[in-house]
Amino acid sequence: MGEKLEAIYNLVTQKTGFKGRIRLAAVTGVSKTKAVEMEDTDKILKKFKDAAAEIIGKDVDELL
Repeated sequence: MGEKLEAIYNLVTQKTGFKGRIRLAAVTGVSKTKAVEMEDTDKILKKFKDAAAEIIGKDVDELL
């Protein structure tokens, strides 16, 4: 569960560091720990991808 969400968290952390990871948690309202436990639904994936794209400044689908 949450494999894609975890991958998004890892990508944001890799590209922007800990500050980016914290920003992703703030924007989505979901910590990495909770994200790993969640189901990868289309709705939540869109929310995470949109937030990650805003933080990184690039389409996340290209990087995953």
